[in-house]
Amino acid sequence: MKRWGDCFFCAETRGLKRVRMVAKEVGGNHVGRIGRKYELGHPFHLMNAPHKAALREEIRGRIAQMDAAARTQASRRIEECVLARSEWQQAGTVALFLSLTDEPQTRGILRAAWAADKRVALPKIDIREGLTWWQMPPFILPESSSLWEPSPEKSVRIPVGEIHGFLIPGRAFTATGARLGRGGGHYDRTLVRRSREAWVTGLFFAVQEMESLPQEHHDIPLPSIVTEHGWRKTA
Repeated sequence: MKRWGDCFFCAETRGLKRVRMVAKEVGGNHVGRIGRKYELGHPFHLMNAPHKAALREEIRGRIAQMDAAARTQASRRIEECVLARSEWQQAGTVALFLSLTDEPQTRGILRAAWAADKRVALPKIDIREGLTWWQMPPFILPESSSLWEPSPEKSVRIPVGEIHGFLIPGRAFTATGARLGRGGGHYDRTLVRRSREAWVTGLFFAVQEMESLPQEHHDIPLPSIVTEHGWRKTA
């Protein structure tokens, strides 16, 4: 299986500190917002950190201006667009995420994947590898405002090279495919190891689009984006 190359961001793990609050629930772990990643010792990250923090706060405010009904309607349109894509229909193994309350909702997509007998891979943070991926059978999906992770005791690990398609979250995006995450670079480290044949699409609300975003050497651009306005290939 061809890959995009070796992970060149392994140095990120040096000086990395993570504080995690974990509570076992419905076969997985909840990691509180304090458990989001904090990186130390990376000069590019430190230089851009204040700007990125301000951008994340701006996006948080934009999403907060969408009421619950608007977010629900936008999420349904995003779901319909994803399920109609031939890439999705042909993929046997798909990487998904259990959305937070301020993200496009993925629960309908997850249920559709299980109904179509797809192998569903959900991410778990690993300090050495970035993200590891675990096959999850159908289960009751929790509503949560904190990061949910699968429990290795109740799931089976899937090598990243076996995943046919990735639907990934983010805090902001640009028309050229630049992506701002929540910090940590974990998705970038996953995408650099994916199969060349695997497709990648970011899920966003339209209000998360920015004219430009700070980019670093390890950032992997998104080849395509889905919002409530439809699917589009990035420039």
